[in-house]
Amino acid sequence: MFYISTLPFLSINFNLRLSKNIKLYSKIIALNRTKGPKTKTAPELSEFQKEVIFGLMLGDLSAEKTSLNGNTRLRFFMSIKNKDYMNHLYSIFKDYIKTPPKEKQRKKINKLTGLLQTDIWCSTLRFVLFNWVMTDFYITKLNKNIKIIPIDAEKKLTAVSLAYWIMDDGSFFKTKEQIILCTDSYSKENVLRLINILTNKFNLSCGLIKQLNKNRKISYRIRINKSSLDTLKFLVKPYIIPSMSYKLGEI
Repeated sequence: MFYISTLPFLSINFNLRLSKNIKLYSKIIALNRTKGPKTKTAPELSEFQKEVIFGLMLGDLSAEKTSLNGNTRLRFFMSIKNKDYMNHLYSIFKDYIKTPPKEKQRKKINKLTGLLQTDIWCSTLRFVLFNWVMTDFYITKLNKNIKIIPIDAEKKLTAVSLAYWIMDDGSFFKTKEQIILCTDSYSKENVLRLINILTNKFNLSCGLIKQLNKNRKISYRIRINKSSLDTLKFLVKPYIIPSMSYKLGEI
């Protein structure tokens, strides 16, 4: 008597049923999965927004990519005392930002208040339309992105850019009625280039300030002299928000 084994057939049938059940189960999970919000479609940047970005990048705004061929995002970060200013910037770039500004308390004492430092920050999503910022403002050395002054800075620096640069990184020296631009992170050559642009393009009387920074290294800042204060105000005052008017020496 001959016996024919049915085990191979049973194994095939079992595998087919298992495969069908897995596919069916996967479809059920997919149908019931809660999807997160899609990345919003970004409108083209207006000329005003580009001018604001250019001024902010001369200050503390930073841009970053996660890969060489990836897109760029912008990161806004400042002290909570400038919350009105942060909300103002958010109103300009909210079409590119997923969530409103957030507050963050740091484990660091503020020297002025004696309290824990609180910052406020937000960042844009990554978009191809921000890639020009990386191209213009950064070079790579030893696998690090180094911030520079763009080659075409004289062409791109406008009154709008200057206003946002001052709001972002300027201060008013009350004793001598001067505006100081904190360009500590730039080389002397780059700072001198900026002084030449401010002098030639906007007819501002400027000087170079040399000082030791907190790391005991020499850094350079820009001084806009008292004699040019009225000229400067005429240029930038229309774009300075009320909470930042103190940077022009006004209360």
